[in-house]
Amino acid sequence: MDVWLVDLDEHAWSPARYADTGTRPGPRARATPEENRRAAEFTHASTTRRFLRARLAVRELLGERLAVPPAELRVAHTPHGKPYLPDHPHLHISWSRSERLLLLAAADTGPIGVDIEWLRPMPAALDALATVYPALPVTAEPEVFLPAWTLLEAAVKATGQGLARGAKEVDLALGPGSTVALRGIVGHGPPDAWYGRTEPLAARGALPAAVAAVVTRDRPPMSLNQLLGRDRPTPAPPSQDTDSFVLTL
Repeated sequence: MDVWLVDLDEHAWSPARYADTGTRPGPRARATPEENRRAAEFTHASTTRRFLRARLAVRELLGERLAVPPAELRVAHTPHGKPYLPDHPHLHISWSRSERLLLLAAADTGPIGVDIEWLRPMPAALDALATVYPALPVTAEPEVFLPAWTLLEAAVKATGQGLARGAKEVDLALGPGSTVALRGIVGHGPPDAWYGRTEPLAARGALPAAVAAVVTRDRPPMSLNQLLGRDRPTPAPPSQDTDSFVLTL
């Protein structure tokens, strides 16, 4: 499993990739027509910039992982919005964007889902959670919202069902305070086939504090905080002695 955390406001591209021209094409020039169409729908320049940088970062990092030029990497979506690589069906992918943060993951061992949310005030948070997850206990504390929401989002991204269809299939175990665990996903194999982790990410330099979740099949996800301690300054393929790394572009 490979996991990347990207700061979209401090995005830098590998100079070697553009050494033949000596210039760096702008985000719109490197985006697909569909990505440019979607970007044009945003009303704020920062939102447009982050959207384009997120999509370009996805192709850059996955292209690095697969040794494929980013411009040649095709990313498609199922009818329910789950991204996949038509030319590389063995590699399962998932990503999540929240403000300036992009969390991207890839695994060749089975389905994967990720979600990230930056910490911020959430009025009526438990009401919003109960709307999509009716099994939420009435005794739930407000602190459980972001851990539960991110784990729920990551789980439905892993199954490809989407929040509206798949949330009712997810079985969460809520403990005291903000403790949340994934017991299983109904209708998608035995409960012990799924592993979920949700954890806080401390603020790092300009990056805001956030909560992130990873859901995988067949193997437990590594701690994202452990991965953050293994930053690499430039894009590099996974080495043989580690199966994960975090990269801040």
